[in-house]
Amino acid sequence: MASRTRLADRVNDDNLKWFTLAAACIALFMAILDNLVVNVALPTISQELNAGPTDLQWIVSAYTIVFASLQITTGGLGDRLGRKRWFLIGVVIFTVTSAVAAFANTIELLIAARALQGVGAAFIMPLSLSLISDAFPPEERGKALGIWSAVSISGLAFGPIVGGTIVEYASWNWVFLINIPIGIGAFIVTSAVVRESRDRSGTVATDIPGTVLVTGAIAALAYALIEAGNRGWTDGLILASFAVSAVLFAAFVIVENRTEKPMVPLSFFRSSTFTGANLVAFAISFLISGVAFSMTLYQQNVHGYSPVQAGLTLLPLVITMMVCSPISGSLVNRIGSAKLIALGMLITGGSALLFLRADVGASFIDIVPALVVMGLGNSLIFAPMTTAVLNSVSTDKSGVASAVNGAVRETGFAFGIALLGTIMNRVYQDRYNSNNAIEALEANAAARPAVDTIGEGVNYAGRILEEDTRFAPLRAPLDASILDTIVDASGRAFVLGMERAFVISSIAIVLCAGLAYALIKDRVAQREPAPAAEAGLAPSVGD
Repeated sequence: MASRTRLADRVNDDNLKWFTLAAACIALFMAILDNLVVNVALPTISQELNAGPTDLQWIVSAYTIVFASLQITTGGLGDRLGRKRWFLIGVVIFTVTSAVAAFANTIELLIAARALQGVGAAFIMPLSLSLISDAFPPEERGKALGIWSAVSISGLAFGPIVGGTIVEYASWNWVFLINIPIGIGAFIVTSAVVRESRDRSGTVATDIPGTVLVTGAIAALAYALIEAGNRGWTDGLILASFAVSAVLFAAFVIVENRTEKPMVPLSFFRSSTFTGANLVAFAISFLISGVAFSMTLYQQNVHGYSPVQAGLTLLPLVITMMVCSPISGSLVNRIGSAKLIALGMLITGGSALLFLRADVGASFIDIVPALVVMGLGNSLIFAPMTTAVLNSVSTDKSGVASAVNGAVRETGFAFGIALLGTIMNRVYQDRYNSNNAIEALEANAAARPAVDTIGEGVNYAGRILEEDTRFAPLRAPLDASILDTIVDASGRAFVLGMERAFVISSIAIVLCAGLAYALIKDRVAQREPAPAAEAGLAPSVGD
């Protein structure tokens, strides 16, 4: 309480917005970090909790699905009932469930805790943006959102580094325990210095039917996109999930059009700027997820990097973004969101092609230019994109608008991993199995089990057969030349699949650059007038 009081005493009208930005970014970093921090701990969790492949997938997917599907609902609740209040509720939920996850002794409890972490993150992400939007005037939002974007990206990039370091030097439990001090700090700072705000226009209501429908639709879509990479796009359950999502979305549109005070005003999408910015959000998340997925496997499987080393290879991307994102945010008012976003997407599309330098024999230095150029391109996108979203609606609707944008981004991440992962896997399987040397080994009874296992998917490409203890029985009967043949063929097949994914991503990003430039307009939406009874209300610091 004493630290909270001291913080509150330091807040005044001049620095309130910066304290708000700091509070929002602390919690945001925690939520974003957990997107990827757990990935490198999965092998250890598998051994200690006796988890199978499906269980491990759900440790990741439970968080992502809930995070993606609830953001629109939570943004609307914050707009109507108090952004600060519900932001703090999200921080508490995330912190408490992190402790539950850390001490989980069964895989079922861990998956349940991860899903509840997703609930907390779904409050934190959109409401961090709406708190910033309320604190900063439109002409200063670009700079603030540049800092917000840098923190967001650093959370994603440092996830593998932090997770790898913890697993290597401590235990997997600490992957979740580190959230507790961060969560406590975020709660103290937010409760002390952030002012309460809400939508005072009287046009937002708790739209229960619309909330249930949109949450179910996004959950079904996210589930289908994530699981499609494992089950295949034509699997009955995947097709059924897509169908359920389409039906629920259609029902949502019908219900919202008939609701006097909808949770998500469909009028948002009449704004070409709002639509264009969300298209950009989906496209850039699609690319980033594909790069993170493929490069992590490439560095670990093909080159034999440890999880920590693989995470550190992303530092050129992270550093470039952290340096350039605030600069990009400050340029929004001078140059305009549309031009910055289009230029950033063109640069990012070019960086995807630079990744074609990554070969079986390539060194880390060979891919540094691609990482730096991608960091530069991304830094020109995120802050202007988020600024465009928030400026396309009135400040009163910033919570819902940022929630829609967050849900679109999370869906883009899921879709990128599913589609690009599936493309990589199919190309890998075709090229590996059609390799002349591999076809010749099919006749070798001793080598065939290893040949068939490594050909199952990209997860087994490269040096896995040499280094993973699980494959000791498969490699035992193999001489050095056969082992080298399998490792080389699988590595080359992996690289070809990765190249195909990068080419497709580059084309998609470049096409979206033109659409973004045409759709996004650099105008600020007018704030809706407050009811007379509330027009004079001015929330005080600490409310």
